[in-house]
Amino acid sequence: MKTVMIIGGTDSSGGAGLTRDAFVARALGFEVLPIVTAVTAQSHDKLFETQMMPAEMVTQQVRAALAAAPPSAIKIGMLGSAEIAEAVAHAIRQQPCPMVIDPLLKSSSGGQLFAGELPQALLSQAALLTPNLPEAATLTGRPLASTEAGITAQAEWFLANGARAVLIKGGHATGATSTDYLFSASERHILVAPRLKADKRGTGCALATAIACHLADGAGLYHACQGAKEFIQGWLSEAAGN
Repeated sequence: MKTVMIIGGTDSSGGAGLTRDAFVARALGFEVLPIVTAVTAQSHDKLFETQMMPAEMVTQQVRAALAAAPPSAIKIGMLGSAEIAEAVAHAIRQQPCPMVIDPLLKSSSGGQLFAGELPQALLSQAALLTPNLPEAATLTGRPLASTEAGITAQAEWFLANGARAVLIKGGHATGATSTDYLFSASERHILVAPRLKADKRGTGCALATAIACHLADGAGLYHACQGAKEFIQGWLSEAAGN
């Protein structure tokens, strides 16, 4: 069975983080190599406390996982600190598999998960960056985008600053549809799906993991994003009782 390395934090509520990532990866037929960057104590509506792993411990986890099995893809979620982010960038350098970064800055329960800038070494290695609208605004230093022109300007900033491709997710917007925007140097796509009212956390974690799995299966960037979005829609539709 193919493996996907998931780098991120634990969530004691089970709603997001490594638990959600493992659920998605297994559903798509992948074994998981879990790398813990932080342990969080949180419920579905509050982050109580976060304990970061020592950066060296994160490095050792990555080295051991790589010795156990070569991953077919890498997905990076919560990094927690600049020191851990740099350690991860160094530990996974020159890995030949596709890598997806979900730049978690805050939990859906409201707690801070990362502050600072993503290392250039990570950005340049990643096949895709998947910020939501608030994350895109924070990372680019621009106002929250509410128009396609604003989203395009933020995407172009990411590309100009080292990202190979970016998927700006519209889950935090309003309206009848959930619209994501995929940009790379050679292609631009809009992915649209009905907005579903399902009480589920960890959708961003799940989407990025699903994209990584589809890339590992050989899908192109657009089809990987589209397939992952369809997977998440099916999961949310089932949760909403549709």
